[in-house]
Amino acid sequence: MNTALPLLPERASVLADKFEWLFWYITIITAGATLLVFLGLVVFCVKYRRGATTGSTPRILGSHALELGWTVTPLLIFLTFFVWGARVYDYAMQPAPDAMQVNIIGKQWMWKAQYPGGQRVIIGGNPRNMSEEEQRSIGALVLPIDRPVTFKMISEDVIHSFGLPAFRLKVDVLPGRYTQQWHVPNRLGEYHLFCNQYCGTWHSMMVGKVRVVTQSEFEAFLRGDASWQAPFTGGPVDGSLAWQGQQLFRKLNCIDCHTNDTHAKAPNLEGLYGTTVALDNGDTVVADDDYIIESILNPQAKIVQGWKRPSIMPHYQGQVNEEDLNKVVAYIRALKRGGTIPKPENFPPPVGAPNQPPQTTSPQGGKP
Repeated sequence: MNTALPLLPERASVLADKFEWLFWYITIITAGATLLVFLGLVVFCVKYRRGATTGSTPRILGSHALELGWTVTPLLIFLTFFVWGARVYDYAMQPAPDAMQVNIIGKQWMWKAQYPGGQRVIIGGNPRNMSEEEQRSIGALVLPIDRPVTFKMISEDVIHSFGLPAFRLKVDVLPGRYTQQWHVPNRLGEYHLFCNQYCGTWHSMMVGKVRVVTQSEFEAFLRGDASWQAPFTGGPVDGSLAWQGQQLFRKLNCIDCHTNDTHAKAPNLEGLYGTTVALDNGDTVVADDDYIIESILNPQAKIVQGWKRPSIMPHYQGQVNEEDLNKVVAYIRALKRGGTIPKPENFPPPVGAPNQPPQTTSPQGGKP
């Protein structure tokens, strides 16, 4: 993304290219016609000003050729606007049959985007009026290059406007009514996303980024491997396979032992995937899918160096299925340094919660 103030927004979609040529064609023709009119006014004002000529002005009864000329010529020019514009409009209104649909919901003051696989991300928003879960979902709208995508949009409250200058997109987002537009991103990079309709106090914070990435990077994002989302925690995108593995990691109480503090009861898993692990017997092993799955099902099979002690980790053979194993592996694959989820008791208390235990009283009204 160009950080300098550009003369014109960058173009990053097929529709933006089609629109740009039409826009400049109309602008140049109309600007040229305007200049000709004003040039004629200046010439006539100078040439025929009072006192510049002698005698009377000749009487002109009309010219059919002249009348036809200044009627037909502008008509033909305007018809080129219509034909070209109709073709661009037809393209914009006819989504490709294989277009991926991304649902967009406008809400004061954020954009909520959901992908076909259930992955969810929030763009923009004011953290002061967002829940903790919403804050962890803040990120960018990630799109694959050269793949058609349809935005299906609706509002939860007031009228918003989904504005993406690099795509030459500005569509009103209305409560109770769906609107849509489709695009084919054709340029890698990061671009601005705005709400172009004033929608309340924090309207200025309803902004964010759109990232156009390669197909392989997009697939990694959907799996949860890419950590572009959730800048508050660095966790995988909400709803992805890695995110589901994170929830299972909580459910199975793995976070009781696999922590990133000095009191950890088991190895730290941050940044583990793909590294070479030294084992207690002197061998080494690459931390790939097979190693992680084996360690879950049979923790005693390969013991990490420095952790040879009576095992407190239960084996999960017969307790988790293949789908669950894939989820946990996806989470560990996506787990970066500092990304370990905290234990439940380490979560901050809700706003307004009492910070002192309640005082109990005896039946007689006194303290126990």
